[in-house]
Amino acid sequence: MRPRAALPAVLRNPRFRLLWSTGVSSATAEMSEILVLGWLVLQLTGSPWQVALAGLCRTGSMFALSLFAGAVGDRVDRRKVVLASLFLNVLVTSSILALLASEAIQPWHLFVGAVLRGGSRSFDNTSRRALTFHVVGSKNLIQALSLDNIGFSIGRIIGPLTIGILLQVTNTAVSAYSALTLLHLTSLTLVLRLRLDDPPSTLPKRPVLASITEGLKFAFSTPAIAAVLAVTVPMNVIFQYQILVPVVAQEHLHVGPGLMGLLASADGLGTILGGLAFGAFGGRIKRHGLLFLFGSIGVCAFLLGFAISPFFALSFAFLFGLGFTQVGFSTMQSGIMLMASPASMHSRVLGAQQLAVGLGNNVGGLEIGALAGALGVTTALALNAAVVLGLLALLGLLMPAFRRPLRRIDDLPEPAETPGPLITNKPARDERAAATIPKV
Repeated sequence: MRPRAALPAVLRNPRFRLLWSTGVSSATAEMSEILVLGWLVLQLTGSPWQVALAGLCRTGSMFALSLFAGAVGDRVDRRKVVLASLFLNVLVTSSILALLASEAIQPWHLFVGAVLRGGSRSFDNTSRRALTFHVVGSKNLIQALSLDNIGFSIGRIIGPLTIGILLQVTNTAVSAYSALTLLHLTSLTLVLRLRLDDPPSTLPKRPVLASITEGLKFAFSTPAIAAVLAVTVPMNVIFQYQILVPVVAQEHLHVGPGLMGLLASADGLGTILGGLAFGAFGGRIKRHGLLFLFGSIGVCAFLLGFAISPFFALSFAFLFGLGFTQVGFSTMQSGIMLMASPASMHSRVLGAQQLAVGLGNNVGGLEIGALAGALGVTTALALNAAVVLGLLALLGLLMPAFRRPLRRIDDLPEPAETPGPLITNKPARDERAAATIPKV
């Protein structure tokens, strides 16, 4: 199949369309919740540190459960794992909605809800993208992940804009959490409709700890995956800017909730444009590691510009550029890890990724809150971006895996041009030597 024909093939796959639609709905809820959570905590406490702490509650539980979630995803039906996480999302948001409607909401309720949402996210992230590989195969994975990023970006635009308007008009979070509950219910309904004729093979029943250890050893001994993990940690330190956008909008740029929502959607607009570019040319990419590294560097550079910008329009432009370059980071992050590992390892490898994400988020949540309290939010964001820029340059020099072409491990047959039942009865290649990237 020629690269330019791969993208339509992905779009014609009905199971991928269901997964993609679920991603759009979940991303809309995710980005909406980050914004309204920061806004609500700021209204209740008046403390930027408490806003950062709320973000830390989300990422802390994700970090704590990431390896376990990956092991579970490789042992049981991944569709059921995703369904359970989505059901928990509905339960959490509807409970907070009830507390808001009864005017009984307290900051600790939001912190507990954030812990539960972070835990559900760890299970969803490790299993849903593994299902994407199962549905589209290795050859079409970059195009599928590019579309996934476009869907995520649609959520980053629609969610903050809608929440900003709702908060501006109602000045209460009741309407926002009503929308969140509806979005999570939509995601749950979509996955209930997903049918896999041949579910991904799972591991034999053996101790979870042994399964986790095996996944970690594989991830850290595979140069391409180890390089991705090394960059993922510092990058997720700086991604804490998202929870602080309400603080920047209100205290630095001096705009109301409506423009706050518009500002929070800027990186999503950039990601859509970047995702379209990846979707068109993803099949021709040869140096996946370099694209991943350069995308990461671009994110840091644009975040530095956002932090020092005194004008709303300029801040919007910097976040737009951040979103465009973030596509290189986010698409290649999951793409490299899935293509450089056998299907039997996918959830555990993604669990290692979530461990790195959680570590970065937790370190970032703690230090950005402390720096924001001591130096101010914009200074803290600028300092983080500058330090990570230097670290990325060092990693690029020290880790040759970034500069080598990636060899794919194709242990699932590619879907047909017109999708039918996915055949998975061929023996999977799970050879340890094939998974390493010494000569790519």
